[in-house]
Amino acid sequence: MSWIDRLQEAAYISPSGVRIVFNYENVKRAVSKKTTGFEFPDADGTFVQDLGRSGRRYPMMVIFWGNDYDQQASSFEAALIERGIGKLEHPLYGTIDVVPFGTITRRDDLKTASNQAFINVSFWETIGLTYPATQTDPGNEILAAIQDYNTSASIAFGESISLDTTVEQVTFENTYQAISDVSVNVLQPIADTQSNIKSSFDVIKDSIDNSIDQLIKEPIILALQTIQLIQTPARALTNITARLVAYGNLITSIISGKQSIAKPGFDSKNFNDFYTRDLYGSTYVTGSILSTINNTFFTKPEAIAAAEVILNQMDAIINWRDLNYKSLNDSDFRAAIDTGDAYQKLQEAVALTAGFLIEISFSLKQEWTIILDRDRTIVDLTAELYGEIDGKLDFLIDSNNLSGSEIIEIPRGRAIVYYV
Repeated sequence: MSWIDRLQEAAYISPSGVRIVFNYENVKRAVSKKTTGFEFPDADGTFVQDLGRSGRRYPMMVIFWGNDYDQQASSFEAALIERGIGKLEHPLYGTIDVVPFGTITRRDDLKTASNQAFINVSFWETIGLTYPATQTDPGNEILAAIQDYNTSASIAFGESISLDTTVEQVTFENTYQAISDVSVNVLQPIADTQSNIKSSFDVIKDSIDNSIDQLIKEPIILALQTIQLIQTPARALTNITARLVAYGNLITSIISGKQSIAKPGFDSKNFNDFYTRDLYGSTYVTGSILSTINNTFFTKPEAIAAAEVILNQMDAIINWRDLNYKSLNDSDFRAAIDTGDAYQKLQEAVALTAGFLIEISFSLKQEWTIILDRDRTIVDLTAELYGEIDGKLDFLIDSNNLSGSEIIEIPRGRAIVYYV
């Protein structure tokens, strides 16, 4: 049997189950190795850290022709833009769980080649798990994904920003400084709770403030320092809720308001403003991620709630980015291009974190609720629910927001939550 005999019918099955057969041109696929090289001054050679591989990517030019080619092409487009995971029945590489990624283009050559449409789409292989369980040390995996994001986001920012003229540099600096000031105002109280974190945060902040005129000429370095500034307070061993709320508020400041959606049309300020906001907004999500892995969870609801917060933050950033790319790409002069590399790394970090939190939640204490059938003292109730008083009394008070007279006596009919 030759390779020709092994070819299969090409088709795509949408998340809703619609199967569409299509014709195609030459096929190819690509995969990236997740490796990092380290050079040490006292050793010859290079140490290469191997963290596996990315999902494979399958770019394809899909062709429809015939009297009803337009209906076939429209149905295929509708299937591609369905949200969720589909299946690609590749003619050469088998059946793969995929998500159509990036821009999908359709061309109808009505004058030169009627009765046919060409659709370019890139299918990205996906792991198929919303919350993948980690097989090795989850903290290290998440940190590696964050580091990959940091590198990719900095490079993407440096390659996208336009700072060729003095006017562009001045307007960019003003926008950058304004967003940076908001970040510092929100994150400074978090950093101040721990002396070593405060010291690191202040050093990075001062470095950016004192060198902004030089740093805008080196946008990759500026992006790296900004990322470090944003992520540093996440390592403070303070209340997890305070950290998640702080990063959530910063995300809201990016995606809300009159200036949150870029104006259409060619204007370097529009593009620079968006890329700056995108860097900050996406990095705020990594701040929430680092907050969770630098935290000890005691109850199942705590871990689940943290996972939901991060997933919601990511969804908000995705929707905001999509609206901005749509607006910027209305321009006839220039298109906003997203290579997807930093976005993919951020998605991976979010998925790993959600998987980690859900995985550990099964071993954490479950929440229960009782309605008191009589007045109870806090000491008596703590002993009954937890079998001890020391170490649990304050926990019961905090987890139920008890205050005032309730500290002395909890009234009949009061709902009390406890964890076992």
